[in-house]
Amino acid sequence: MHRSQFQFPQRQRGAVLYVALIFLILLALLGITGMQVASLQERMASNYRSTNEAFQRAEGIVRQVEVEVDQTNRFVPRPGERDEERPCDDGAPVRGSAWASARAADTDPDTAIVAARMNKCTEGGGLGEGVRPQNEMSDTIWQVSSFATDRAESPTSDAAVETVFRP
Repeated sequence: MHRSQFQFPQRQRGAVLYVALIFLILLALLGITGMQVASLQERMASNYRSTNEAFQRAEGIVRQVEVEVDQTNRFVPRPGERDEERPCDDGAPVRGSAWASARAADTDPDTAIVAARMNKCTEGGGLGEGVRPQNEMSDTIWQVSSFATDRAESPTSDAAVETVFRP
């Protein structure tokens, strides 16, 4: 049996080298893109966590004030907290998002609370028709607003919570 010997070309052109380099560049670009996506997701998760912490702090403050109002039927701010209670006849009451924006612009925006008796602001306690439901026997209505940041030192997020509460 006679074998023919395969003849290699005298000059190789290096196409395999070029293909390998192109694949290497594509893999490097894919790796860089993956790192950027992971970094972006980490920042988004951190922002979500900060926002959630600020909301939980604000909601916790509201719940504490609601418990206090339910037990004593009045609001007394704790030491270090700001009480911004205003009477109903205040010509320029600041409530809602305008109030929260003003708190965010403070030099010390850690927490703020507003608790106002709304029954002094509204006439009558109900419709006066029929019998009132058992859970609405109180004519006292409170509006409780709170503002909090995610942390006291160098905050990155803030939240405001406002509830209408009937003890």
